[in-house]
Amino acid sequence: MRTLYIRQDSLAAKGASVVRDEDRRSIYLLVGKWGRHQDALSLYQIDGDLLAELHQTSLGLLPHFDIYYQGEKVGAISKRLGFFNQMIYISNLHWIIVGNLVSGNYKIYHGTTMIMNSRGDGDLREMKIATQELEPICICIAATLDHWASGHSQLKTPAQAWHATLNRQLGLHGSNAWHYANHQVWHRMLH
Repeated sequence: MRTLYIRQDSLAAKGASVVRDEDRRSIYLLVGKWGRHQDALSLYQIDGDLLAELHQTSLGLLPHFDIYYQGEKVGAISKRLGFFNQMIYISNLHWIIVGNLVSGNYKIYHGTTMIMNSRGDGDLREMKIATQELEPICICIAATLDHWASGHSQLKTPAQAWHATLNRQLGLHGSNAWHYANHQVWHRMLH
């Protein structure tokens, strides 16, 4: 089991990202973009060989991606409602992702065998992957999950989302904004 590292913010961004090993050697290059039908994310070995790709096949609130490994479709992953803490099934591969997908702390299993353990730690994402053959697929999946989670990174709960929306409209910041928002709600309920 090899441990790989990538900057967390680079997984959710457009452009290129380098995946490194424990000795800080560059192993893979992740290149691509999101958001449009047929957009793709490609993972290259550092010497230039294309290993895996993720093709976006649908748009909207619940986007769908096909996973390709060495030119062949091996699976598909779709965003589901209730993304914060859940399980995601990767078809054809029969893998299950469990954990906190927003924080980046999750595991991928095939049956009872752990395929990958992902841990978000500040600026870096640590990925421990069972075999080197599975690394390209796992890195593409991690990039997809981080892309989905990036939309949720600032607001963790519905209550926080409600307060943040109200605070932006009122131009308030910090704990005073929260107290003002609660006061306004109670005032309206009582009158």
